[in-house]
Amino acid sequence: MLKRALRLADAYVNLSGHHAYEPLSASQEGLVDVPASRFLRPYSPRLRWLENVRLGRLRRDLLFAAKNRRLYHLWWHPENFGSHLTENLRMLERLLQYYAKLRSEYGMQSLSMEEAAASWSRQREGRHEVSV
Repeated sequence: MLKRALRLADAYVNLSGHHAYEPLSASQEGLVDVPASRFLRPYSPRLRWLENVRLGRLRRDLLFAAKNRRLYHLWWHPENFGSHLTENLRMLERLLQYYAKLRSEYGMQSLSMEEAAASWSRQREGRHEVSV
């Protein structure tokens, strides 16, 4: 119960760090680990008064990743967006607008997990520099 409460609080205020990664790592089998940074929690009507706090937390994480050229893996389950669709898409849109600013200012890139793993593998082989 305490662990769940701390995870919920961490979605709104920085209790555990930015969770932006560099470098990635690979298993002995060659599988690249692209660790999760933050779960994009779905909108909760009970916590609606904290939406701007949640957005601020995510924006600070993204800014840290962009400035430090680190990987930030924001993930969610599409089915979580089904309830309160308007509010969930509004949050995602605000994050994408902020990402566009970070892309312009810091060269941040949006990559699929497969693209992030391939980019890291190329960098490891000395063929390509990884971008965030």
